[in-house]
Amino acid sequence: MKILIIGYKGFIGKHLFNHLKLLELEVYGVSSAEENGIDPKTGMLSDTFSISPGTDAVVYLAQSPHYRQVPDQASHLLNVNVVSAVKVADMARKAKVKRFIYTSTGNVYQPSFQPLTETSPLNRNNWYSLSKIHAEEALALFSNDMDITIARLFGVYGPSQTDKLIPNLIEKVHKEKNIFLARNPHDLDDLDGLKISLLYIDDLLKILTNILLYHHPINCVNLAGNEVLTLRQIVETIGSFLHKSVNLEVIEEYRKFDLIADIHLLNTINTKFTPFSIGIEKTIAENLNTVNH
Repeated sequence: MKILIIGYKGFIGKHLFNHLKLLELEVYGVSSAEENGIDPKTGMLSDTFSISPGTDAVVYLAQSPHYRQVPDQASHLLNVNVVSAVKVADMARKAKVKRFIYTSTGNVYQPSFQPLTETSPLNRNNWYSLSKIHAEEALALFSNDMDITIARLFGVYGPSQTDKLIPNLIEKVHKEKNIFLARNPHDLDDLDGLKISLLYIDDLLKILTNILLYHHPINCVNLAGNEVLTLRQIVETIGSFLHKSVNLEVIEEYRKFDLIADIHLLNTINTKFTPFSIGIEKTIAENLNTVNH
């Protein structure tokens, strides 16, 4: 099987590329760091980009790094997340590619304290989620030409990740900084902060590989682990592995949502998940090893 990864030098891309190589699959990729990839200034796919003959599947992992700088960088966000994705999909259609995976996000859903299913209401009042929704809807129109899978990712974490929830929390705990827990407006006894679904990188790789290699009649699926963790649980677990005191403070502010994935659909294609206690230990161990060297 021949697989193209768009964004193969990013956090997920590097792990997926190496994982597929170890499985002895033929895999190649493009990156914004390369001339034939997505232009880092405009977010548009290079005119020199092409899909190699015989490619069976495409995994679109590229994402604009400017998702926090909106509306100033809204055009870049839309170009990477929507326009370039559709351009790749159209080229994949013409190249007779059989399977196309687009990595979306659990943030496409409207804020909620309940588990989110694939049919939960979507949030169009946020630039980032809107860009992903536009891409999802546009790519769905290619479903008559190839298998399209929209993978809505929740809380992916693992070794070598930077500037995301888990690595940021690891850094704060390591430096013994204060971590604030917002209250639940619907449960005054809830003093444990945000509830969130996480997914260890190795589990994500296995799920994506499963989708790539086998036909699953699923057009859109939440990708998350089987544990729902509170911010307090996450931080205390990190603290225990770092042997650091954890400075938690419950504030008067109420949080506006939790981020909990309903994974009933995912369970039809994957049933084994890495416990957070194991995933975070591996993440911390590798991160510390990198720092020490």
